[in-house]
Amino acid sequence: QKLLVRARIKIKKIRRDLSSSRGLSEEETNIAARTGLIDQDQRWWWTEEWQKGEREAEKELRAGKVAGPFEMADELIAHLHKNSRGLKQKI
Repeated sequence: QKLLVRARIKIKKIRRDLSSSRGLSEEETNIAARTGLIDQDQRWWWTEEWQKGEREAEKELRAGKVAGPFEMADELIAHLHKNSRGLKQKI
């Protein structure tokens, strides 16, 4: 019972604020899937391990560390060349 309550609370927090919420434990994902709170085949997404990656990605998005989208492949290639030159100079 307590496990299910914790799972419900965490799921609600993740849906409300992905960037600062903690994921579910394996036991919590199991009970949440059994009771229909989450899809059985998407249990992995709700785990703390996966949510940690989601928080990191969200942080990079907010910091402007993500490039694109690119309309054409040439734009992407030009961006990659520009950034690779900067990397070579640092090495």
